[in-house]
Amino acid sequence: MQVFFSLPLLLCHVTVVTGVAGCHGDRDKDNRPRQNCTAGGFSDIPSGLDPTTEVLLLPVNQLSSLSWSNYKMFPDIYEIDLTTNKIHALLAGSAGVLLLSLRVLRLGSNDMEILRDGSFSPCPSLTELYLPHNALTSLPDNIFAGLSKLEILDLSSNKISVLPPNLIQPLIAIETLYMDYNKIQVMPDDWFSVKDIPYLYLSANPWLCSCSLGYLNGYLNDYEINVYVRDGADINGDAESVVCASPESSWGEWLTHYLPSMPWGVILPSDSPSAE
Repeated sequence: MQVFFSLPLLLCHVTVVTGVAGCHGDRDKDNRPRQNCTAGGFSDIPSGLDPTTEVLLLPVNQLSSLSWSNYKMFPDIYEIDLTTNKIHALLAGSAGVLLLSLRVLRLGSNDMEILRDGSFSPCPSLTELYLPHNALTSLPDNIFAGLSKLEILDLSSNKISVLPPNLIQPLIAIETLYMDYNKIQVMPDDWFSVKDIPYLYLSANPWLCSCSLGYLNGYLNDYEINVYVRDGADINGDAESVVCASPESSWGEWLTHYLPSMPWGVILPSDSPSAE
C-alpha cells in the first residue's frame, strides 16, 4: 500500500516540458533558463517560447532584421545570440523599449553594412557586444553612447576604414577591444579615451605609416603589454603584430619601431645621432 500511494505523489513533482518545434529548453552553465533554436529555419522569433527565458540562442537561421520590441516578451533576457543570420538592419522598434537585463549580444556573421546612432540605446546594460564578420565600412561617432558597462567589443573582420574620433569614449569599462582584420589606416589622436585596455587587437589592418600615426606609435610603446594577436584559438601577446602596410618603403615595419619623419623646419640638437 505504501508503494501504491507514493507513486502518484512522485508524479506530482514531475515537470512537464512543452517545447517549440525546432527549439529545446535547458539551462546554461549559470543555471539560467535557455532556449536553443539553432539552425531551426526561423525567419522570426518563434512564437510560444517561455517568457522566463534568459538565454535565447538563434544562430544559423534566416532572420533579416533585429527589432528590440520583439524581445520585450522576455523581461529577464540576459543573452541573445543571432550569429550567422541574414540581419542587415537594427530597427529601433517601439519608442521607450528598454532591455535592461540584456548583457550579451552576439551579431557576428550577418549582413550589416550600416549602424545608426542609437542602435544599442535600448540595451544600456550590455557588457559584451559581438559584431565580427559583417560588412561594416564605417561607424557613427555616437554609436556606443550609453554603453558605460560594456567590457568586450568585437568589431573584427569588417571593412571599417575610418575610426570616428569619439567612438570609444563612452566605453569607460572596456577591457577587450577587437579591431583586427579591418581596413583601418589611421588612428585619430587621443583615440583611446580609456588609456589602459588590457586586451587590444589591432593586427591585420593596412596601417599608413606617416606622421599621422605618431599617436598610435606612442600608445603602442606605452602599452605594448596589452596588445595581442589571435591564431585560431591561441591568443598571444604581440605588439609587433601591428605593422605598416604603406608606404612601400615601410611595408612590414613594426609600428612600435617606426619613427615618423621629422617635419620640415625641425633642427635636431647637435648631440643627436641623426644630426651627424
